[in-house]
Amino acid sequence: MKKVIKDFGIEAEKREIKKWYDGYKIGNQDGIYNPWSILQYLKNKQLIPYWVNTSSNDIIKLVLKNSSTVKEKIERLLKDEPIEVTVDQETVILGIENNEDNIWGLLLGTGYLKVKEAVNVTEGVYKVVIPNFEIKALFQSIIRDWFKDKVVGNDLNSILKDLVTLNLKEFEKKFEILVRQMFSYMDVGENTAENFYHAFVLGMLVGLKDTYYVNSNRESGIGRYDIMLEPKDKNGNSFIMEFKVLEDKEEKTIEETIENAKRQIEEKRYEENLIERGFTNITKMVFAFKGKEVKIEKYY
Repeated sequence: MKKVIKDFGIEAEKREIKKWYDGYKIGNQDGIYNPWSILQYLKNKQLIPYWVNTSSNDIIKLVLKNSSTVKEKIERLLKDEPIEVTVDQETVILGIENNEDNIWGLLLGTGYLKVKEAVNVTEGVYKVVIPNFEIKALFQSIIRDWFKDKVVGNDLNSILKDLVTLNLKEFEKKFEILVRQMFSYMDVGENTAENFYHAFVLGMLVGLKDTYYVNSNRESGIGRYDIMLEPKDKNGNSFIMEFKVLEDKEEKTIEETIENAKRQIEEKRYEENLIERGFTNITKMVFAFKGKEVKIEKYY
């Protein structure tokens, strides 16, 4: 992988590439990347889920959505906590959602989880974790589907339409309700909160893939924005999004968090990339979070 990074001149991206697509192990060899995702990244130069958006994930999603026993453990995995599971090495697909041991065996065997520690090899007990950010996006989409049914009157397509048509007051109202519903269904650890919000919104924006390029954690100006929405029609509305969680040591109110995020957008000149390529309708949005509270501020 070091040679690939050097040959393609992407040394500046190597940390983000590792976070997204590394995490696997063969024998005693660490640092194994997902080859499909790496090839797609080299082609598209976008840090987004590739493997987890293919049809090969349908069985994984089906199994996990239909299982009544794994929800709490997946929530812990999303907080970057190792979970202890019993793995059935002889995975049987038929009726798999009714046998939790089979589920963990399938997830390990197909690379959706990795072993962090062998607890009892004889009994097949292991501590497992999510290997990387790309796989975390898959589990996040499953959690979204679980709570989506519980959110009345907040169809995601409607929210996305409000966003791209600049009906931002309605977008903010629906998004706040969505977040409150989500947090009543699932808690997010403090250390992973910002990444969780980022992943959640990024997954939500995938619904715009036919009309927008959804870019994440890429360089623009002198920094890295969180999310950039680039319309395929240059006359469309483009967006720069920044996510901030209130930091008690630095900020007393969520309004201070918003101001700090806005200052970062301007000081790092995140809009520079869009301006250089001829985009003029640019909306900047700050998503500030404090526990279950979210405030969104937009400016131009």
